[in-house]
Amino acid sequence: MRHPSFTPSLLAELAPYVKRLPSPISPLRGQTKPTPPLPENIICFQRRNTTELNRPQYGRALHHRHVLILPVAGQATVCVDDQDQRIGPGEALVILPFQFHHYRVSRPRRIQWLFVTFEYPAGVALESMRNQRFALGDEALKLLADFLKAYHQDSQVGSAALILALLLVHISPPTLNSDVLQPPDVTTALLARVNHAFQRHKPSLPSVAELARELGISSSHLRTRFRATCNVSLGRHLRTLRLERARGMLEISNTRIGDIAEQCGFSSLFSFSHAFKKAFGSSPSEIRKAAQAGSRR
Repeated sequence: MRHPSFTPSLLAELAPYVKRLPSPISPLRGQTKPTPPLPENIICFQRRNTTELNRPQYGRALHHRHVLILPVAGQATVCVDDQDQRIGPGEALVILPFQFHHYRVSRPRRIQWLFVTFEYPAGVALESMRNQRFALGDEALKLLADFLKAYHQDSQVGSAALILALLLVHISPPTLNSDVLQPPDVTTALLARVNHAFQRHKPSLPSVAELARELGISSSHLRTRFRATCNVSLGRHLRTLRLERARGMLEISNTRIGDIAEQCGFSSLFSFSHAFKKAFGSSPSEIRKAAQAGSRR
């Protein structure tokens, strides 16, 4: 039998870890912690210019997928839930499902950013990675290279999902590793379902009846269940989503404020401005001016 060649020093590195293992009489019982779920429906793509980042232009992005952003070349600022995160090569950022996000772009610049979007079954989320940047060391870059190689090979789809799961655990801080793949509670799950249904109607606005129909329950049941679970009325939550959509349009488009108010379901510019300032502490025009000033920095 012909044996493949190996480096003795690499084999020697295993010895201390093997030495710490027990020598049981009956080696039939092992670790029983369940295997974490693997990412599903993985899609990878790149952006080559900052002008490609803010797509589409009618509001801040809000979708049901996880997004792992890995700059290969070039820096830019990602605004996630109103927190600016400037990232560049050697760093990573995870955007969770239904986090409002957009990009602060001052002028067209060449970049090369890798985007890995994916889903988890049964509503599993990387909640402990919310709003954090992560440094990429050599081991993470090796995992990333292995992941992309597997992704490009159709026969290795399962391998790509496994390597991506390992990469996510690897880039998270040690204190997060134990709970990086925990399922959300009932409140988070219902919010995600409502937000997902709301988002599918972009750029139109769904009624409560339409949302309930998509979720397979009656309107009254949805209202009652949402208030009991999320401790806020469904109407108020949908109003918040409409205001968030309006804020995104103000920050990344040149659409007239009056048109934004109408497209986001407000009966008048006055009622929109009043609700907007109450929610964000600034008027629509002030938010637009601040966004334009920020993009010029």
